[in-house]
Amino acid sequence: MIDIAHQLNVYEYLGKASDPLYIAIGMLQGEESLFVSEIKATVQVNQHGLYEMITKSNHECYSNIEDLYDCVSELLSNNL
Repeated sequence: MIDIAHQLNVYEYLGKASDPLYIAIGMLQGEESLFVSEIKATVQVNQHGLYEMITKSNHECYSNIEDLYDCVSELLSNNL
């Protein structure tokens, strides 16, 4: 489990390439998914190589990991 609340401020300075959330998203393959409990969202890569963020009320698709990560980070920041 990743401590999302603690990491947000730290990785703004260290860079997202060293953020465990960014790394975990980048390692997703095939049918794997990652649940981010703080925002109740599932993150996955679909069969077309697109990144998806799925919540109870929304399903968004991103062409690259950076856009997905930025969206997840913004939602986490707003959720704290």
